[in-house]
Amino acid sequence: MATDFLYIRTQSALQQFCEDLAKESLISFDTEFVSEDTYRPLLCLIQVATQDRIAIIDPLDCEDLTLFWDLLVDPDRTVIVHAGREEILFCFRATGQVIPNLFDIQIGAGFLGYEYPASYAKMVHRVVGRTLDKEETRSDWRQRPLSRQQLEYAAQDVRDLIRIYANLTERLHKHGRLPWLMEETRIKQEELSDFETSENWHRLSGVSSLSGKSLSIARALWNWRDARAKQRNIPARKILRDDLIIELARRGTADPRRVASLRGMEYRNTKQLIPELAAVIDEAASQTPPTWPRKNRYGKGQPASMLTQFLSAAMAFICHQKHIAPMLVATSDDLRDFVLYRLDREADPSNPPALLRGWRAEIVGRELDDLLEGNIGIVLDNPNSEIPIKFFRRS
Repeated sequence: MATDFLYIRTQSALQQFCEDLAKESLISFDTEFVSEDTYRPLLCLIQVATQDRIAIIDPLDCEDLTLFWDLLVDPDRTVIVHAGREEILFCFRATGQVIPNLFDIQIGAGFLGYEYPASYAKMVHRVVGRTLDKEETRSDWRQRPLSRQQLEYAAQDVRDLIRIYANLTERLHKHGRLPWLMEETRIKQEELSDFETSENWHRLSGVSSLSGKSLSIARALWNWRDARAKQRNIPARKILRDDLIIELARRGTADPRRVASLRGMEYRNTKQLIPELAAVIDEAASQTPPTWPRKNRYGKGQPASMLTQFLSAAMAFICHQKHIAPMLVATSDDLRDFVLYRLDREADPSNPPALLRGWRAEIVGRELDDLLEGNIGIVLDNPNSEIPIKFFRRS
């Protein structure tokens, strides 16, 4: 099915389009980008839809997108996306702000019991009854000129967003869940903006096994690698692998010969970095070890696996009953934190875990509390059912 759209490739056309877009209170957008070879994803297309038109903006021709990004952070406008992680980040990098009225249809669908995370193709098929063409999924969006087929593929990714939004909004409003969606969207945007503006050395695989001087070295090497990758505009992993950072930090030596003896340092592109790496390690070794980013931890150790499995089954039943996607509600870490918090007699009541805050407390937290306290129990109901258990209240 061919899609009509406006293809914007000049600054003057973009300005005119943004002037028209400023009159709209509801817009949807998506992006096409390539992330394999650059420090940050390279934005290649922006697709925008209103109630009555679709436009495709070419960022490789329209270098100044300020007018467009500013429209998204206007609090008088609702912005619709699907699984909008990169869209949020593109906007945040351009404006330094989150999108105040963002509606992510993937999250909205989860609040109505759809599979989470559901692909856009599944959402379109389920709500609109249309099958999307996925032939251009692996297109190299950097190449110019783009074919008509590529542009139509890009346009279809926003064609139905507003229609799906209207469907989900009506149902979320009916069930009183729109505030939950706004709360969850705000939290996810805050997490992304924090990720974008923070040092993320603590995310290195294996870094939790380090301490003292080794931790200082790991942080210094991560910051050095990040700065170098940004300067060269290439992925950080192409500068120095995570496992090499961890092993260099664990060895803790600035001796170039010992650095060179590490397996993985023999490749030409890595070998030439040895003097620089040795200097970074030498300087970091005398620094005060960094503190871990604050992260709420509840209790010590791990709760009994049978207990968390029991609560996981209970949560699946609750979510099934209340038509909400379990994966939207809680991770295994969330369940662990809940159990540790409830079993800790000295737990801080002003700092509850995720399952006892906001909409999660309302929809599952209280019933999980009842289970732990023995007020309700679980029995086998129908072994042939997808959810074969049910609750019973103890007298």
